[in-house]
Amino acid sequence: MRKLQRDSGMSVLLITHDLGVIAEMCDRVAVMYGGRVVEFGSALDVFDRPAHPYTRGLLASRPRIAAGADWLSTIEGTVPAVGQMGAGCSFAPRCALAHAACTSVPPLHTVEPGHQTACFAPFAAVASV
Repeated sequence: MRKLQRDSGMSVLLITHDLGVIAEMCDRVAVMYGGRVVEFGSALDVFDRPAHPYTRGLLASRPRIAAGADWLSTIEGTVPAVGQMGAGCSFAPRCALAHAACTSVPPLHTVEPGHQTACFAPFAAVASV
């Protein structure tokens, strides 16, 4: 794909759950949850400084062979069925940082140049479970 992209001078759009492919192939990343972009930025920004709690949950769930862990981190709760999304932030029912403001849909806003998130508490510390 990289050769085709380079030789043709074209862009490539990948839609995948494979974080390894994203890290290897993508310059920019849009993380989606419930049909909405919740984080957007360079692959480096999103992987090194994830601002949205869902993005952090995804990255924490990657297998780490070198760490020798016997288990994978999970995101509590379940994804609502299509058409069953509540009002406000669609991730709020699963988010440890959810608060009153999350009853409205957070706008995508800049957290640093070129890096945006749709979260009322970007980068906030999440208590370990």
